[in-house]
Amino acid sequence: MNRRAQGKKIGIGLLAGMALVLTAIVSGCGANKAAPVAKGDARISVSIVRPQKKSVRRELILNGTIRTENEVQVVAETQGKVLRVFSDTGSRVEQGEVLVQIDDELKQSSYATAQAAYDKSKADWNRAQDLFTQKVISDSDRQGVKLAYATAESQLLMARRDFENARVRAPQGGVITQRFVSVGSMLTTGAPVAHIVDTDNLKMTVQVGERDVLKIRKGMSVDIDSDLYPGIVFSGRVSAISPQGDSALTFPVEIALKSDSRKPLYDGMSARAHVNLGERTILAIPRAALAGAYQTPQVYVARDGIARLVSIATGAEYDTDIEVLEGLDEADRIVTEGLNNLNDGASINVAEAVNQ
Repeated sequence: MNRRAQGKKIGIGLLAGMALVLTAIVSGCGANKAAPVAKGDARISVSIVRPQKKSVRRELILNGTIRTENEVQVVAETQGKVLRVFSDTGSRVEQGEVLVQIDDELKQSSYATAQAAYDKSKADWNRAQDLFTQKVISDSDRQGVKLAYATAESQLLMARRDFENARVRAPQGGVITQRFVSVGSMLTTGAPVAHIVDTDNLKMTVQVGERDVLKIRKGMSVDIDSDLYPGIVFSGRVSAISPQGDSALTFPVEIALKSDSRKPLYDGMSARAHVNLGERTILAIPRAALAGAYQTPQVYVARDGIARLVSIATGAEYDTDIEVLEGLDEADRIVTEGLNNLNDGASINVAEAVNQ
C-alpha cells in the first residue's frame, strides 16, 4: 500500500470517529430534553367571608299613579229647558248642591194634582175600611178602593220625583271637571250635565310581586311621596289587595290617601309608596359573592383548600348584601374575591379571611 492510500484510510477513520462522537452528543441532548421537570401545584388566591345573621328593616318602594277614589258623571233624570246654571268647570261643590235648574212650572202643577188625588184616595180608603167593618160594603168593593188608593200613591211618588229632579244636584262633593249644559239647553232624561271628581279622597294603585304581596295586610300604613313636593310625606293606608295577578306575577294593591289643600295631589300624578314590612333577622352574604346570573344564584364555598360551586336560594337585597334563604349556613366560608379565575373543584389559597 502506498503512502497516499494509507493517508486516505486514516482520514476515513477519523471522519467515522467524529460521526460517532456527534451521534452520542445529540443522543445525550435529546435524553436531557425529554426528562420531566417537577413543579409546585398552582393555587388560586381568594378572599372569603362567612354568612352573617343581620337584623334588617324591610321596605318596599313602589311607583304608582294617583287616582281619584270617586268620580261621577251627573245626568238629567227628567226632561225640560235649563233655566239656570249654578256651577262652572273648576268649581268646587258639596254633596246635594244644586248644579242646574230645569223649568219646573208644569212639574209643580202635576205634583199638586197628584197630591190632591192621593189625599182623596187615602180618605176613601179609610172610609171603606170602616164601612167594611160595619158590613155595609163587600170585600170586593173594599179591594177596589184599595187599588185606587195604591195607584194614587204611585202617581204622587212619580210626580214628586219628577218635580224634585228639576233641580239637578251633585251626588257627591268634589270639583267639576266638565260642564255639558248652558242656560237655554233642552235636556232629555239621561243627558249628561256635569262630571265631578272627588279631589279629597284619593287612591294609588301599585303592583306588588308574589314574594311580597302575602306580607301586606289591609289597613297597613303607607308613606307616600312625590317629586312635586320634595321632603313632604303623605299618609296612606292599604285599602284593597287583589288576589288576581298578571303575567309578570304582580298583584294590584290599592292605597287610600287624603289630599292636602295646601299641597294638592291631582288625578294622574305620579308618586312613590313606601311600605314598611317591619324588621326581621336574615342570613346575609355580600352581593359580590354571587357567581353567575341572579336567576340561578350560586357561590363558591371554600372546603379543605378546594372551591366548591354551590347553588343557593336568595331573597331581597339590602344595600350591598343579599339575603340567603337556602343553601348556606353561618359556618360556610364564601369566596368574595378571585371568582373570575375559579371553577368548581379548583385549588385555592385563602389570602384573606374576614369574619372568621
